Amino acid sequence: MTKLQKNEKGGRRAMIRIMDRVMLPGNNVSAALKISLVGIIYLLAEGLIMFRSADWFLVCVLMQGQMLISVYLALRYIRSGYMAALGLNIVAVIQEIHLVMINRPNASFFFIFYIDIILAISLITYYAMRSHKIYQEALRQKEEISVAYYRAAVSEEQLWKKNRELESSNQVINRDKQEMYRLANIDPLTQLPNRRMLQRRLDEIGKEAKEQNRSFALVFIDLDNFKNVNDTLGHQAGDELIRYMAFNLSRLTHTADMLGHFGGDEFVLIIRRALQKEEIMSYIRRLAAMLKKPAVLGNMKIAVSASFGIAMFPQDSPHVSELLRFADSAMYQSKRDGKNRIRFFEKSLLDDLMNETKLVQGLKSAIQNRELYLVLQPQYFAEGGELRGFEVLIRWKSLKFGFVSPTRFVRLAEKNGMILQIGEWALKQTCLMMKNLERQYGCSVKLAVNVSAVQAMEPDFVGTVARILNETGFDPHHLEIEITETAFSNSMNPVHQMIAGLHELGVVVALDDFGTGYSSLSYLQQLPFDLVKIDKTFIDKIGLDLQSNQFVSTIISMVHQMNIPVLAEGVETEQQRDFLRLKNCDLIQGYLYGKPMSVSSVRELLDRLKNKATKKSIDQNFSAKKD
Repeated sequence: MTKLQKNEKGGRRAMIRIMDRVMLPGNNVSAALKISLVGIIYLLAEGLIMFRSADWFLVCVLMQGQMLISVYLALRYIRSGYMAALGLNIVAVIQEIHLVMINRPNASFFFIFYIDIILAISLITYYAMRSHKIYQEALRQKEEISVAYYRAAVSEEQLWKKNRELESSNQVINRDKQEMYRLANIDPLTQLPNRRMLQRRLDEIGKEAKEQNRSFALVFIDLDNFKNVNDTLGHQAGDELIRYMAFNLSRLTHTADMLGHFGGDEFVLIIRRALQKEEIMSYIRRLAAMLKKPAVLGNMKIAVSASFGIAMFPQDSPHVSELLRFADSAMYQSKRDGKNRIRFFEKSLLDDLMNETKLVQGLKSAIQNRELYLVLQPQYFAEGGELRGFEVLIRWKSLKFGFVSPTRFVRLAEKNGMILQIGEWALKQTCLMMKNLERQYGCSVKLAVNVSAVQAMEPDFVGTVARILNETGFDPHHLEIEITETAFSNSMNPVHQMIAGLHELGVVVALDDFGTGYSSLSYLQQLPFDLVKIDKTFIDKIGLDLQSNQFVSTIISMVHQMNIPVLAEGVETEQQRDFLRLKNCDLIQGYLYGKPMSVSSVRELLDRLKNKATKKSIDQNFSAKKD
């Protein structure tokens, strides 16, 4: 662009700015009044000229000037300008009326001219107001469009930010979903499918097998003596062993099969392939041989084995829901057969399961039907032979099944959660019964009550004991709670807290069946027991060989060195009694001194002891008088 063209363009812009300032519509009242004042001065000047001069040309020029002023006012200031222009022209009309009345020449023409100006500016003002309204509306719309555009721009930026946040949130949600799926379906210890996922996949595999009319097998795997590892080496070593076994099992598991961690030391293997029993047996034997190899954990080698239970679909059951129960039953039969066994499910096991189910149903109503009852076996001081107290034992005589062994129904009660109700009933009935006997005979003896491991590990077990003691009024110092090593399968801390809580109540705590567990001595060192009961299996061997005698002697000596008294269970011969007395055993319990007896038999025993004590007192008094 040349310099001349730039100058022309700048001149046009300057002219446009001047015209905008002169003619841009407005409604400034003060400016309109100023213009009107000028117009009035102009009108006065025009009147003077018209009165003094009759020059037609000059008058016409003045009239044109007034018209231009009127039109400018109407266009420039609209309402206020129109009113000012209207006022000027009305004054002019009045002036012309005056001139007509005095017969001034051409006054009528001028009158009509000013009327036309009034009509013209009225019409101009109408359209100016209309145009101004449209212009203002356009400005308003433009402003709204600008605001909307700004808001849209801001909203677009905010939307972009929100989209970024949503994308980030979706990533977090997806990660959380994956983590939740992993937590819900994958065992964190072994990274294998957990119980929930195994159950779901088992249902799916069963449905596919039914539709395709094919078979598959379910294997339940349980490590043998795994509790010993936890007890001796700690739970961290136990977890490491579980991880090690899971890795090796996964390595040997066929890719078509599914291995999962069922919990604790239990695994489940779903063999999806249609194999014969011989093929399955060969497959499982390879797994069993691998599990028997010693696992290296740190500086230690740990050797464990496993028991296997196998159920076949649909041979053993067409219902997937029963397969796991059948495989579990076969595994427990492997345990009973001596562990480290592989056992297929058999119909005879189903009969055992059915009988067990019936026993469980009968046990549920045993308390209400008064089929459970208590017996007491006396305990004596080994040296003097005085009665120390009684151990309470529970019995079940069913109207339907007859006498049921305690070892059988207690295990069922623990397995099905009924042991809590039964144990609480037994403790309360025992305290009430012994409270009445103490009141009647004036004796103060110990009352030893066996407590199930399930019951002892209840969070509110100590609170339950305290409540029963409060309800019955039984002296807590006369109560002895016996617990076995099976109560220590979990962390030692809750067991220690439980014993401490019983001690706060004044209750004595005894370790029952000492020596039968893998780590009895470890428990004895860690937990504050008040009494140790040597298991009957060791007492039975007294007198059979020198080694057995030395073993029992060592137990008594070792426990005494820890300042803990010892009670020997299952004493049945005088030879056993004499040996235990010789080794300073503190307490004796067994058939030699008395079998478990009913409450009426206990009353007879207390009557005999009371009469004997009375006779002894009389003899002593008689001897004193004779002397």
